Amino acid sequence: MTPREFKTRFQKAQEPAPEGVDLDLGRFRDFPRERIEELKIDEASKALLREVGLPEEAAPFLSFGDGPDKVLKKLSSASSFLDREFDRYRLLGSNGSGDFVCIDESDGSVIYLNHDSNMKRVFINSSVLQFAESLCLMAEAIQSDFAFDFGLALARIDPAALNLDAMWPVEYEMIKGSMG
Repeated sequence: MTPREFKTRFQKAQEPAPEGVDLDLGRFRDFPRERIEELKIDEASKALLREVGLPEEAAPFLSFGDGPDKVLKKLSSASSFLDREFDRYRLLGSNGSGDFVCIDESDGSVIYLNHDSNMKRVFINSSVLQFAESLCLMAEAIQSDFAFDFGLALARIDPAALNLDAMWPVEYEMIKGSMG
């Protein structure tokens, strides 16, 4: 999936707003180019961040609207209460619980740090590109009223994202349960 295909697919999967109402669904945020270039991640993921960025808001309760003074910085410099052991993490955004969503530069994965569990690392996806595809998949699942096998589709994108401690299986079941 190219960066433009991601943006188009994600925006298409957003619920249509009532006529005359602009909810800013599918609005994307740019990331500071100089910080993208210094990331230690694969080039396809850098290209996605460089060319289209990420949606400002995405299910499940993810936000990528942090200010340019924090986004893509090493977590220890973006947050005053974390020390240098968090330098491997680059801030992408946050989840609905206020946990940091980050890129782990040690392996290129996207994770969040659960602040209620002593900053336990929770796996989301193996790369930024797979994360983008998973965001589309979640939006499409919600739009289709969960009419397809999310787990099977996620396995095609990123089999590691199906691990029991990973974010997607838990969040999918919670959203599906709350809407069903």
